[in-house]
Amino acid sequence: MDACPEFPLLQRLKTTLTMSLPYCSGILEVPPEALKLYYGGQDARCVHPVVASLRLPSLSSKPSHRFIDLQETATSNDPSGLEALANACEQARFGRGEETVLDETYRKAGKMDTDDFMTGLDIEATGLRDAVQLGLLSDKDEKRGVRAELYKLNVYGEGAFFKPHKDTPRSQSMFGSLVVVFPTPHAGGALVLRHNDDQFTFDAAALLSGRTSSIAYVAFFSDVEHEVAPVLSGHRVTLTYNLYYGTRRNIPAPARGLEVFQPPHASASTVKAALAALLDAPTFLPRGGTLGFGLRHAYPIPKVWTHGMESPLKSLGAWLKGSDAALFAACTALGVKPHLRLVCRDYEPGCESEIVLNQMLELGDCIESPEAALLSDGGRRVTDSYTFTGDAQKPWESVLYRDSFGLTVHWVTKASAKDGPRSAYVAYGNEASLDWLYTGVCLLVDVEPYVYRSGERGAWRV
Repeated sequence: MDACPEFPLLQRLKTTLTMSLPYCSGILEVPPEALKLYYGGQDARCVHPVVASLRLPSLSSKPSHRFIDLQETATSNDPSGLEALANACEQARFGRGEETVLDETYRKAGKMDTDDFMTGLDIEATGLRDAVQLGLLSDKDEKRGVRAELYKLNVYGEGAFFKPHKDTPRSQSMFGSLVVVFPTPHAGGALVLRHNDDQFTFDAAALLSGRTSSIAYVAFFSDVEHEVAPVLSGHRVTLTYNLYYGTRRNIPAPARGLEVFQPPHASASTVKAALAALLDAPTFLPRGGTLGFGLRHAYPIPKVWTHGMESPLKSLGAWLKGSDAALFAACTALGVKPHLRLVCRDYEPGCESEIVLNQMLELGDCIESPEAALLSDGGRRVTDSYTFTGDAQKPWESVLYRDSFGLTVHWVTKASAKDGPRSAYVAYGNEASLDWLYTGVCLLVDVEPYVYRSGERGAWRV
């Protein structure tokens, strides 16, 4: 495999699955109560969310507490409700060195502290916090979890803006910010992010156009410089949350109604486009084959497996997250069925082996050859293993095993050898000893020969 004309397509797919960005963003459809807001009075938080959703006249008629349905403003030509909200705000200050200053030549916007308003948006119940954790934190940091603390409500009216700045961390555990933009009518006000030599634009007004029941969100690290471009018309209403490292928690499957734009590895449509382009290449696996992908995220799989326990792969498909969920969905949409498997590797000198299992096995006692035991119990030997290196000069690093018959796997992203469950067994040699069978979790995809996938049977051809 010296020549690799499909190298750019492979690189695109791998980069899509592994790219790390200093921010994440998307759109989330939310229930009607999430777009309701009470504000004003001595402490607007005293209004219970259920009461707020009912819009009781006895409360809404009180001048000390005012109500606005931000979903209704998205379809109404009457801006009076948003104007009242804007007028109830104080002028927004910002940090400059050790001081908090008011300077409308640098920042022009309105703000409310959390004591002055109550929102119906629950970022935990809607799955927004989980989306931020998956999109923003690396696999290592993800284990620490995310805690989000509501900080401010801001209203940017026509002509409002905020020049380039960085958020000041309020503690050592604070690592970033989350900005939620409501679907209120406005133009302009895009958030421009800068990190190192890269610049990114998050235009919530464009993203939310025609979406009256959705919010747009963007989360970024504290070292990312950002600015709010001038609002050209209407009112840009946002909530800002401070993000802190918190206690690790298991994350369920992505929320319904979630559309991820960044990072690309969390977007099924982006992964699907990259994979479809690769499968459309006549030179890529022209006779068909198997693609392998290591899972990018950790899952609550038992570390030790014993006979009688449920197979760790049985329910894993429903718990995939981030890039893993996007890849699984992309494969399914393209008609190339994804298979979750366990892989065992043994790289002892002169005795290399790679075996794929569709379920966890218990080897038991007195095993002279674990490899032979696995193969006799349904395991499949990988005879040719290729790992994509990302190097155009040598795109594939190959390991050729002893047997001439078996499975050939092209690993786009390598699977770990020890992130899955392990099982104890007694190895028999000169003397008996306790040993462990280690496994890693991977996703395998069977690819048809090009002659089939290029015709009507190609599911990705619309």
